[in-house]
Amino acid sequence: MKKKILITGATSGIGLATVERMLQSANKVYAIGRDMKKIEHLIEKYGTENLLYIPFDLTKLQELEALFIQITEDGVKLDSMVHCAGMEETVPLSLYTPEKVKNIFDLNVFSSIELLRVFSKKKYSNDNSSVLFFSSVMGILGQPGKVGYCSTKAAILGVVKSSALELAKRKIRVNAILPGIVNTPMTQKLFSQLNEANVNAIMNMHPLGIGEVEDVVPMVSFLLSDDSRWITGQSIVIDGGYSIQ
Repeated sequence: MKKKILITGATSGIGLATVERMLQSANKVYAIGRDMKKIEHLIEKYGTENLLYIPFDLTKLQELEALFIQITEDGVKLDSMVHCAGMEETVPLSLYTPEKVKNIFDLNVFSSIELLRVFSKKKYSNDNSSVLFFSSVMGILGQPGKVGYCSTKAAILGVVKSSALELAKRKIRVNAILPGIVNTPMTQKLFSQLNEANVNAIMNMHPLGIGEVEDVVPMVSFLLSDDSRWITGQSIVIDGGYSIQ
């Protein structure tokens, strides 16, 4: 049965791969992103009746409900939401300012909470829906220069646990995936700023090597499916063994 799915961060990395996987499973996808060119090939392949691209700045929290009104104007509610959008940064603690901290929290945490708050309204989502957030293995571990990033990804885990309990009455499942380093444009940008020794050190932290989006998307697909109907409030690590060392 075709499901109606909202996916953020849909034009790059794991988000883009998730969009394609959901379309392959004959779902209708509402893709939120910032670069239509990166998703045009999927629009051409699957058509606008199955994939609707919506450019949107997720830090404009006061406008998020209007987004849901637009998505459900056909009278059909959402069945799932995957929040892939986020930002990574490496900034020494000494250089942090309240403004810098707020900037990363706006996208990584505050947008997550507001998306979930609106999604959870009965007029926008069906019972037995599934919500999936992307945290990071850095949400349970630490790394120098990542106070802001690590704290946002840890905050997501609290959002997941609390909301899973609150929304269980509607059988809405809320879970998180915690990837290690995955080969995405964001990772490539990070590596471009490091010397070869540092890049190799990061890669060697993953016993199975750094991941590909194809290593993560199957778990996304499972958690959105009815096969995961008894799984909620969980933080699932997919990191090539990084966190077991």
